[in-house]
Amino acid sequence: MALLLKAKTRVLMAMRKEAKRRGQSLSAYMGAVSQSEIIALIQSTDPTVNPADVIPGLPDVPPVDVTRWGMPPAAALRTDTGQAVPVIAAAVAAARGGDWRPAADLLHRSYGDWAMRAAAVHALGEAAADDGTWLQAWRGAGGAERDLAAVDAHGTFWLAWKLRGNRPPEETTPEQHEAFYRTVARTEAAAQHAAQAAPEDPTPWFTLVVLARARGYDPETFTGIWSELQARDPLHRAGHEFALMYWSPEGNGSYDPPFAFAERAAAAHPSLAFLTVQAAYDYEDVDEHVWKDARVQHAVDAVLRHLGTREGAAGPYANADRGWAAYGLVNSGRGPEAIPLFTALAADASARPWEDFGPDARTVFDAYRRRACAAA
Repeated sequence: MALLLKAKTRVLMAMRKEAKRRGQSLSAYMGAVSQSEIIALIQSTDPTVNPADVIPGLPDVPPVDVTRWGMPPAAALRTDTGQAVPVIAAAVAAARGGDWRPAADLLHRSYGDWAMRAAAVHALGEAAADDGTWLQAWRGAGGAERDLAAVDAHGTFWLAWKLRGNRPPEETTPEQHEAFYRTVARTEAAAQHAAQAAPEDPTPWFTLVVLARARGYDPETFTGIWSELQARDPLHRAGHEFALMYWSPEGNGSYDPPFAFAERAAAAHPSLAFLTVQAAYDYEDVDEHVWKDARVQHAVDAVLRHLGTREGAAGPYANADRGWAAYGLVNSGRGPEAIPLFTALAADASARPWEDFGPDARTVFDAYRRRACAAA
């Protein structure tokens, strides 16, 4: 997405330059020029950008109808967490309807399948953050504490983010910040309780990894938590994803540690190949040319190979891997290769990187699949 933002900046600068040449203000220029002139300016500034992605209301160039490739229309796109895995989607739907029993059954059966359990807790936690009535009913019915505590801890973190909102810090009120940090502190206590309720379960440690940046853990504290997670599941997929987010710097810090972390993990197992793509996604704000880096291209290919295996194509994080691969392919100029991935994703715009764009997730997802199709 950083590439698109930079393209918008370049186009805006070009428009200002052209307005100045004509002796007009930018607003006067925008009101005087035709749509075709604006499109021509955009294409001369950056021929790789779709004008419709830069200025809402402009047409796609070339025109793109994603349904020709078997993809659903934009209106059908969904961002509800967990929809990629039918058994999780069913449990979440039941929970939102007030029935806790499918969730209890899923968490009971998935105990020991830590990847499925993490995905389920992540999705059910969001449902609990939206309305915890079903979780309270489950507890009242004498549910297993190891399962209840895991969902409660992760749900409390979801609640913290919902209280804060998805806007940048400068657009977030002091009250939102206070509610966020107060609730994050509750998350930490809830996750520690969940870890005590199920000593062998990596899921509560995953929740602690998720909240590491929000709690401001120093490297020593974080390393201790990470060691506990690794001791229980060395290849914990979701844990690695959020650990990389912890190691990625804010501002102008070095990106060597996150890339090194990603490459070590990817070397340990193909299911973690996506991490280098994620590191590039974090780094693209610093250098938009990162997508041409050989190690990033190698990582994208490794994710595609993993998706070509039975394990990679059917696991609970298959759609997340498809999303990372598609994002990397489009940004590196390999859009046509992303079309089968978007076709497989269908209406699912729920996972990262799309999830990071909050209320704009559907728009970003749709823009990327249109760019992929336009390049075919």
